[in-house]
Amino acid sequence: MHIVATTIAVPVFLDSYRQNLERYGHLRDTRIWVVADRKTPPQSAEYAAEQRKRGLDVVYLDPASQQRWLEPYPDLAAIIPWNSDNRRNIGFLRALEEGCKVLVSIDDDNFCIPESDFYAGHQFTGARVWREVIQSENGWYNICDELILDPPARAVARGFPHAMRNGSVRSRAMETIPVVAKAGLWLGDPDVDAATRLAFPLKATDTRRREIALDLGTWSPINTQNTSVARRAIPAYYYVRMLEDLPGARLDRYGDIWSGYFLTRCAQHLGEYIGIGSPVVSHLRNSHDLLADLRAEIWGMIVTPHLIELLRTAELSGGDYSSAARSLARALRSRADDLESCVRLPGVGNYVRRIGQYLDTWVDVCEHIGSLDGTRRG
Repeated sequence: MHIVATTIAVPVFLDSYRQNLERYGHLRDTRIWVVADRKTPPQSAEYAAEQRKRGLDVVYLDPASQQRWLEPYPDLAAIIPWNSDNRRNIGFLRALEEGCKVLVSIDDDNFCIPESDFYAGHQFTGARVWREVIQSENGWYNICDELILDPPARAVARGFPHAMRNGSVRSRAMETIPVVAKAGLWLGDPDVDAATRLAFPLKATDTRRREIALDLGTWSPINTQNTSVARRAIPAYYYVRMLEDLPGARLDRYGDIWSGYFLTRCAQHLGEYIGIGSPVVSHLRNSHDLLADLRAEIWGMIVTPHLIELLRTAELSGGDYSSAARSLARALRSRADDLESCVRLPGVGNYVRRIGQYLDTWVDVCEHIGSLDGTRRG
């Protein structure tokens, strides 16, 4: 298993993963990639080296090593900006190159808790498993409904369309199904949008402690906090580039959400499922300016429902994730103007077209790396 995180701070989260992996006997089965940025302090490398001495297989990717690794891929290097969580993509590709079977994405404020075996919660991603399958009348499920919140409230996950918040939910059946990706849950700060955080503070004190999967055709925001993806699906798991200036607007804080929606659409096309449940981590959220977060999220909140409609109605083709992602990229490019006419945000059509181009570049690199002999560890 390979775990990837970006950070612009000292990666103190590593100690909790080392302790958890050691406690449950998975220290030798796991590698962690820490992707630094230009803002990351020099002592971060020292901290990672100290954890390595204590038995954790951690690889620290400093800016210079990232630049060297990207040299054979100039088209990709051109679309991964500095000072951006988009650097996470380099960690994903390094894990792919090293032969990972399961890729896990975490944030640097996600900490393991002793009660939850982190490795075990993600180890069956990519396999056929026995799960309760969830569906809803409007095709949407709120992942935050799996949390016990204090104070009691019905909060929705960041990236959940506002108009879809009242659909009734039912369990279809217990089935053995292929789960290609899995969203682990969080205690502490749930991943809700800035508008919710400004309205009232919330704390997740527990979860419903069950393992479920979203039915084909059922959607939910899937972020990059404690989320695992099977190797075969990495070509459809491109972390979308944000921070693109548009006339009078700026899109940010939805790169992971759109990434999850791209993956979900490709998985649905291929008849595979998204799981929700363990492992549980503690989300000790880094300090944020909530008004700045709201300003960064507002256009994502407006554009996302229209993007989802584009994805939902796109005709995908192909029998693997590379082919499905390429057909999704074509749909983004060909229907970008339709999306702009719905949103009425000048420039968003060209932005969505660029995302289609970025996704094609991503698949190109994934296919090249996947053709290499990555046999080091799973």
